Amino acid sequence: MTANEQPALDRGRPPVPGPSRSCSFPSFEVEELESGARLWSLDAKGCGLVTIVLLMPGGSELDTPGRAGLASFTAGLRAAGTRDRDALEFAAAAEDLGTTISTSCGWETAAIGTTIGSEDVVAGLELVAEAAAEPAFRAEEVERRRRRRLAEIERRRSDPSAQARIAFARAVYGDTPYAYPAIGDRRTTEEITREDITAFHARALAAGSCHLIAVGELGRGRVRPAIEETVEPRLRAHARRFDATAESLEPEPPLPSARRVVVVDRPGAAQTELRIGHGGVPRSHPDRVRLQVANSILGGKFMSRLNLTLREKHGYTYGVSSGFDFRRGPGPFVIATAVANDVAGAACRKTIEEVERMCAEPPVTSELDDARNYMVGVFPYTLQTIQGLSTRLQTLAVFDLERDEYDRWPERVRATSDKDVLEVCRRHLSPESLTIVAVGPAEELLPQLDGLGTTEVQATG
Repeated sequence: MTANEQPALDRGRPPVPGPSRSCSFPSFEVEELESGARLWSLDAKGCGLVTIVLLMPGGSELDTPGRAGLASFTAGLRAAGTRDRDALEFAAAAEDLGTTISTSCGWETAAIGTTIGSEDVVAGLELVAEAAAEPAFRAEEVERRRRRRLAEIERRRSDPSAQARIAFARAVYGDTPYAYPAIGDRRTTEEITREDITAFHARALAAGSCHLIAVGELGRGRVRPAIEETVEPRLRAHARRFDATAESLEPEPPLPSARRVVVVDRPGAAQTELRIGHGGVPRSHPDRVRLQVANSILGGKFMSRLNLTLREKHGYTYGVSSGFDFRRGPGPFVIATAVANDVAGAACRKTIEEVERMCAEPPVTSELDDARNYMVGVFPYTLQTIQGLSTRLQTLAVFDLERDEYDRWPERVRATSDKDVLEVCRRHLSPESLTIVAVGPAEELLPQLDGLGTTEVQATG
């Protein structure tokens, strides 16, 4: 072979991966403040920034059917004006610091946070504390937010993916909080009052159930005094535990005895959105890591069984994915894809076959190795930013997980065997109890879906 010649490249064989590199989660500290809130701090030297997040109780799992969307409605207004500043003044104060004060609401908690230069951390904490303890909930801001939410709800009526998510949650979770979208619906959004919002916030402002996450250039203990100066005085006035619990979040909901097919009729739709699944397990379940490995094989990565079957072999879709949404209660296991109308029935049957295969036989060595290597290999990418590290600490705090959760996670993944995968699939996947939601033209879909389960047709929206 001459110097200019290159060995032939075999494009039919993937390159051999290099050896895995070890990755450990950075050390962090946890301490209880005088108010009862827990402070989680992780010093990431050299970044020049600090991410601060205050986690408050009062997530969407507390919404009732008559007030669906109340938790997220409340959360979104906490930074829209305070006792001393209106919305524009508050936003301008954050802008002067080169940042924003963000609010969000998950199923378990609501959050108020910012990422700011380490030299301005005191001023940033002051704004976070002000939004948490002194939101004004002015009537004009409530109505402005109401209009925006109603517009978003209307937009979702024309979004087949959103319609599929809504119909699937309703079919699987009945009248429990998980059955309703976190944004609520038109009726509840119109009926929620300012009094509802202020009462919900007052109940959620319970320091003994709050977590304060601080990640970044903490500067030799400089952040703790800043917290004592800004956040703690406000939290100490609310030094109590949160007294509300979510209704009807059983550890593991009963699965239906037979498959159910729900067709959401969209006459003239060019394709069909599919959601297939059932209730899953809580975030704290001891099988969670093995289920993640199993899901990676089924539909959790590009080279998964579902994608190879539905996309590569049959050409039904551009992509398909599956996942367990781990929540405090039993979040859903769901397979999601969009297909041409004329192959919707065939795609459903092939999907069911793959779920059945997961429960019938263990994975082969090569696909198990690929899944484990993929999961361990991508894990470090989630730890590259202070926001990513903060998100990991928030998960530990919200779900009360062990401090070494992330240090042990890679070894738990590697220790998952083919028998473990088969065992957890048989325990937590139920092909005969799947709920199938198809959003598309009912006239075309019903003949194809015949025989898959009890069938019902719903109107869009």
